[in-house]
Amino acid sequence: MHYNIFDIPNHRSSHTEVTIRGAGIVFPLAVVLGFSFFGEVHVFFIAGLLIISIISFIDDLIPLSALFRLVVHLLAVSLMLYALNIYYLWPLWLVILSYIVIIGTINAFNFMDGINGITGIYSVATLISMMYINFFTIHFITNYLIICPFLACLIFLFYNFRKKARCFAGDVGSISISFLLIALTIAIITKTASFKYIFLFSVYGIDVCFTLIKRIRLGQNILQAHRLHLYQLLVHKGNYEHRGIALAYGIIQLAINAFLITTDLPLLIYLLIVIIVLGLSYLNIQRYLNLKVA
Repeated sequence: MHYNIFDIPNHRSSHTEVTIRGAGIVFPLAVVLGFSFFGEVHVFFIAGLLIISIISFIDDLIPLSALFRLVVHLLAVSLMLYALNIYYLWPLWLVILSYIVIIGTINAFNFMDGINGITGIYSVATLISMMYINFFTIHFITNYLIICPFLACLIFLFYNFRKKARCFAGDVGSISISFLLIALTIAIITKTASFKYIFLFSVYGIDVCFTLIKRIRLGQNILQAHRLHLYQLLVHKGNYEHRGIALAYGIIQLAINAFLITTDLPLLIYLLIVIIVLGLSYLNIQRYLNLKVA
């Protein structure tokens, strides 16, 4: 414990035993290993992934200031966007907006990494969807950039997807895999000229956005840690098992992704469907949990 590599439970934790954290380092390592064999990816993207992963791993061991982490995230995202040629393809206003959305999504992934299996399962569901798009719909990226992290997720899940996890992803895991998934999503969007693929993260998006609105209504400090995400309430109030909730999140997102891939509707229609279906589901489940506790 001298190097703070163990996660010690506190009142906000969803686990009760001391567990090794930082095992998510396998995600960026898998990509770097693939890059060393195959190349084919802009070195600036690899640099961005390494920078954000290394700092996140250090943050798992020695907490860093929020301002320093933000500066590192901005640098890493800038390298990602340059590697994807976004500065030349998108107008300035969209580039600026992309910074806000990307950094917000990275932090959302980090917030959602709170129970056994959820990060690994959700990432696998997204990577399977991207693999299908790349193989059968439109080739948007070199194959290993999807396959290597997919295999890394399976290895990680072997140790994490248990009633008593042997390890946690840590910030390095949730942040690095979200960085990669966001880059892949941007690659799909630029290749297809369709922003519907932002809904590849709609389950996480609804949970994060609705929980944020709830905390604002309660007058809480949104920068402080909490246990009000729906998946946390299902575990702590509903007494549902971690792995069941993680699987449910992954399966629901996979079903949404299948709908996205096989349909071609206006972006507003996708937005309305996600808000109505997932939003109402979120509110009804919360109401059910409140009645159950009462």
